[in-house]
Amino acid sequence: MGGEPTLHPDLPGAVNKAKSLGYSSITIDTNGYLFHDILSKVSPDVIDYFSFSLDGATRKTNDMIRGKGSFDTCIQGIKNAVLKGFSTSLIYTVSTKNINELDKIGSLLKNLKIDRFFIQVIGIRGKSAESRKDKLQVSQKDWLKIVPDAAQKIARHGITVTYPKVFLSPSEPFECAGLVADNYFIFPNGRVYRCPLCEDYPLHSMVFKDNLLSNTPKINENDFFTLNIPEGCVMNKLIQPENLSYNPNGTPKYGIACCMLKEEIRKIQ
Repeated sequence: MGGEPTLHPDLPGAVNKAKSLGYSSITIDTNGYLFHDILSKVSPDVIDYFSFSLDGATRKTNDMIRGKGSFDTCIQGIKNAVLKGFSTSLIYTVSTKNINELDKIGSLLKNLKIDRFFIQVIGIRGKSAESRKDKLQVSQKDWLKIVPDAAQKIARHGITVTYPKVFLSPSEPFECAGLVADNYFIFPNGRVYRCPLCEDYPLHSMVFKDNLLSNTPKINENDFFTLNIPEGCVMNKLIQPENLSYNPNGTPKYGIACCMLKEEIRKIQ
């Protein structure tokens, strides 16, 4: 994963090595520029998916978010990958700037022969953190009104759709993927995280040193996973409190689900 992984000239060797080590699934996430002629240096029997990022069903919206020319480049990259026999998926990060185009993207995905579609919620990190005043994050009302219904409609095009639950009703229990799944986010500086929300902070629960994976001393992210709060995700409460809303009596209006637990709608034939 990136930045943009196809910028690294050694990426083909890395994915071939991963395959030889027995990784059961390998996906390359890309902005669609596909640097270093990557499509000619790996094969469909090694790569399960090229996963493209597109943040608008139209050129105008996508390029406003991702930069001028990115829509046409990404579309062409998808076509080139499909032509060479690769399976493709597409990632759409929902914000207030593009949520209303979700209902337009199904036919585009079908025409491009996309196999899987991932809807993501925008995190308050990086450029989005610098633009908090723009209120990029979608409200609970708009998310629940638009996203589940759009996912169902897109699945009717024969596409598997995955999206985060995000908002929990007061009666729904919170479940933390850090307690039930083995996920490891490995960084070049040796830090290893279990929760992607922690990645900007020195809360990593593990570290690679001398080619060994070792636990870090307390306090780290693992110590937060077992905490039970009305807001749901503890890390969201600490790092992204802007996601939350409260009643006049101080109780949260809803909980926030773990960002790694997803809803999936298998393609509807």
